[in-house]
Amino acid sequence: MRVIAGEKRGTKLVSIDGDFIRPTTDKVKGAVFNSVQVELREAQVFVDLFGGSGAMGIEALSRGIPQAYFFDISRNSIGIIKKNLKLTGFESKAIVKNCSAEEGIGFLCKNSVKCDMIYMDPPYKDGISMISIVEKICEKKILNSDGIIMMEHEKSVIMPITIKSFAKYKEKKYGTTLVSFYSWENFDQ
Repeated sequence: MRVIAGEKRGTKLVSIDGDFIRPTTDKVKGAVFNSVQVELREAQVFVDLFGGSGAMGIEALSRGIPQAYFFDISRNSIGIIKKNLKLTGFESKAIVKNCSAEEGIGFLCKNSVKCDMIYMDPPYKDGISMISIVEKICEKKILNSDGIIMMEHEKSVIMPITIKSFAKYKEKKYGTTLVSFYSWENFDQ
């Protein structure tokens, strides 16, 4: 696992061991970021709600996003994220919290953080409802008006066209993985 592009291109990252860990592959990571190149240019804040190894947020930082937030309920994952941030020298650009995705959304709301990109890749087998998490993002209004939500899931999972005030505007398939992209349907702050 490595940083694909940008300032820290080629930097090897520490991965997580375990049967329940399924890090985003370099192929998927590269394809996801290439598909949001335009949005990436203007983005200021990236959020990884299921941080894992931190690879997605670190990729965002390497490609020029000034700040990233990492949330993960696993202490082991938090330790790996911190190691990878140190390896890349991005510690000062990152905030890392050991908490659930819902608690992370609450933290962002409480601290008046507005996000431009939110990435969600929960463990497939945990049965975490991405829909309820997106509903919470909508309720707390932590996503900027031109922000996007990216959800990685198994291609057998069909995500709805709309979730609350968010509309799916594209899907990308990479082998057995599907990434669904959502934006505000009608933004009303």
